[in-house]
Amino acid sequence: MFCINCGNEIADNSKFCTKCGKPFEQSRPAETKKKFFTRKKLFLLAGIVAVIATLAFLYYESPTSENIDYDIASAVVNIYCEGETEEESSGGSGTIFSEDGLVLTNAHIIPESAKDDVYVDETLCLVILPDPDTGSPDEIYYAYPIFAGELSDEYDLAFMQIHDVFYDFEESIAYGEYPKKFPVYADKNQCADDYVKLGEPIRVYGYPAISGGYALTITDGVVSSLLVDEGLIITSAKISYGNSGGLAVDQNGCMIGIPSMVTGDENESLGVIISNDLLNEFIDQLDLLE
Repeated sequence: MFCINCGNEIADNSKFCTKCGKPFEQSRPAETKKKFFTRKKLFLLAGIVAVIATLAFLYYESPTSENIDYDIASAVVNIYCEGETEEESSGGSGTIFSEDGLVLTNAHIIPESAKDDVYVDETLCLVILPDPDTGSPDEIYYAYPIFAGELSDEYDLAFMQIHDVFYDFEESIAYGEYPKKFPVYADKNQCADDYVKLGEPIRVYGYPAISGGYALTITDGVVSSLLVDEGLIITSAKISYGNSGGLAVDQNGCMIGIPSMVTGDENESLGVIISNDLLNEFIDQLDLLE
């Protein structure tokens, strides 16, 4: 190795010339630069792949404003029922099926104290309608449960009937208007009677506690399994406490059933939907919607 200033021969590890005193920088071995450059490219490539994967997940898995049916969202309501004790009080979801405010839901969200009679204390339950654009609470109404005894227990299905607007006497505010025509879930797509198929994309509307329990929450998934004999649909769409009684639809917005429970262990869970078959059996026996 030679000094570029005076030409004096110097040791390879020298930091300056012993003759003229010129300092000079040590060069890194070529292979080190090559490894560093290759590693940098790998990190960059990994970052690009991660971004693409994230965008793909959001595109295929997350609901967007372009693919949300706001008519459906308007008809899915939050339900809160006050029990005789705080522990007995419960909440869940429901779907309005008639313009006078008849709401379909799960029987297990009705407090035990309300199951003794078909019609109970008219101020027992609240039905909360969402703003379909934001999912936030918008209007609040009183409702009474319609519980059909052993039939409701067997199918885990019941109804709520809206009968008046909730009025805050301290603030002198009515949270809605009554009577009125309520938004309803309606079959606008001439949905077929064919049973939902394995692997088919579906969507769940409801008010799970995991998202606060007050705002309408929408999750997407697929039909993971079909328990045809039991009339149940197993789905990968997220369902948790508070979703009970909500609405599950296929990719065309056609109702496929009522989200009701979860199954699994502490590490993984799948949602359970009561299918239209069971719902139709229940309604045929109850004969309430005619």
